[in-house]
Amino acid sequence: MLFLSSLIACFTFQVIASEHDDTTVEPRNETSRMSFRIEMQKGYVSGILITADSGTDINGAMINEFGISALDFTYSRKSGKVKLLNVVSFLNKWYIKRVLRADIGYCMHILYGTPFSKEKHYQVSRDGDSLSIVNTKRKISYIFSPITDNHDTEE
Repeated sequence: MLFLSSLIACFTFQVIASEHDDTTVEPRNETSRMSFRIEMQKGYVSGILITADSGTDINGAMINEFGISALDFTYSRKSGKVKLLNVVSFLNKWYIKRVLRADIGYCMHILYGTPFSKEKHYQVSRDGDSLSIVNTKRKISYIFSPITDNHDTEE
């Protein structure tokens, strides 16, 4: 399952990278993986967040437990804006996408330390390795936890 999710995310990043060819900045291609959970009043979405930092942009894919891409996005460090590339059907409403764009932009600001004009309706808290960002106006929680690599195998 994890292999399938990683394979889908790598393919998505290659497609996104080919669309945004920028030769002026040397790409870093730093990839990170973490688990995420988006909690709303009527439900939640959880899975793995895979991001690739190319220096100028951060490309991301949120993949649920079944290996289905829930959300693909690109965050521009220069403009501070999020572009949603692929959104699962139950989140593909203009009013939901508007909130997701703003919230993911703020989440990338917190996770990567990018410049952002501080919004008043966010609350950030850390619990060990876990990071929780709450949109208090819309009552949406974003919880991120790093995924540790355990290469120990038992026979």
